[in-house]
Amino acid sequence: MLHLTDTRTGRPQPVAPPGTRRLRVAYCPASLRAALAADLARRAAERSRLVVAVAAHACERPALPGLMRFNIHPPNGASAPFDVHFLGPREPLDADAEPTPADAADAPRPGSPARILVSVPPDPAPEDTPPGDPLVLRLALLAQGVFAAGPLGFADFAAAADALALLRADVARFAESPSAAMPAARVAEVHGLIDDGLDTAHALALAHALRRDAGLAEGARFEALVHLDRFWGLDVAQDIGRAR
Repeated sequence: MLHLTDTRTGRPQPVAPPGTRRLRVAYCPASLRAALAADLARRAAERSRLVVAVAAHACERPALPGLMRFNIHPPNGASAPFDVHFLGPREPLDADAEPTPADAADAPRPGSPARILVSVPPDPAPEDTPPGDPLVLRLALLAQGVFAAGPLGFADFAAAADALALLRADVARFAESPSAAMPAARVAEVHGLIDDGLDTAHALALAHALRRDAGLAEGARFEALVHLDRFWGLDVAQDIGRAR
């Protein structure tokens, strides 16, 4: 089960109380990190067979356009009370959320605070973000840690672009080998880090180590990486079948 640390208390909590199979998430659509965190929380929670509903709320700035290009699923409707609320970096922790026009029927209502409030750091400056594949920026944020403060620069984006290209190339190559069972213990270790507060930086490091492990059959590495991409959302299989 995914646990997240409430910014108000500093204590981790399970996103859904015991016996609950539903998870309601709200986020600030003006913050790429908040939107990404909500998307990752949905993906992680669905692995635990939770039914997840997501809503956006009005923030201090206009909503970012084109979030789907980062493989961030759009809001699918949710109603208060909310379990998890990802706040933009400028939003006070005691702020009441107003619904966005698009989600007016289902977004957070004033006076309905979430059980878990998580404030995210600022996004990279628009002038610093890389052109081209938007998933390079997604990977850069995952590699840094979605809740990690600090700037991302040219070197970070260049490293993410190289890592994404190598990951996709390896997955395409592994796909040509006979299928094999993925290493369950290694994959479970990655999932454990994800469930521990969305620790994407360390989880990605383990996934890269798995990818490079020549002691594992290529078919097993293929199955593991494609399975893990249900959470990463990096389209790692998109180069399969393309001429090299």
